[in-house]
Amino acid sequence: MAMQFLCSAHRQQLKRSKVVAENRWDEWMEAGREAFAQRDWQSALKYLGCSFELSEMLLSNEDLPSLSNIDRYMVSGHFLAECFARCHENCLQRHCLLAVHHHLLKLLRSPQGLGLSLQRNVEISLQMLARHYEAAGEEETLHACYQETTRLLKHRCH
Repeated sequence: MAMQFLCSAHRQQLKRSKVVAENRWDEWMEAGREAFAQRDWQSALKYLGCSFELSEMLLSNEDLPSLSNIDRYMVSGHFLAECFARCHENCLQRHCLLAVHHHLLKLLRSPQGLGLSLQRNVEISLQMLARHYEAAGEEETLHACYQETTRLLKHRCH
């Protein structure tokens, strides 16, 4: 289930220019951070959600994912997840955290992931998931994910 925050007109416009898309991502993340700091959760959700969707588009348009777009995806996804947590939307928070983590693991498993330094990204993502599952009292649920992530990191990054 992909979350959609952008209208189809914006989506089409942003697909035309990577430079424009990256600039919008920067602007929307800044606006989302400001709204988050002001505890304006609805505005923060709007901006962070658009940033997250846009970062996903940027990644999907690359044959070889760049680390900057991977970082964009991870940062906006984690920020959006935290905003969902502040809105007491724990299922949506978990969805964002899992989406980011699974995408990173997919990259790690792929031939394109061989040339990327993803270890730190994956470790941060796993920490965010662990924090979420611990807060929910469901640490045991994360056990299989932790084992698979650790196995992939040892196999691909060492």
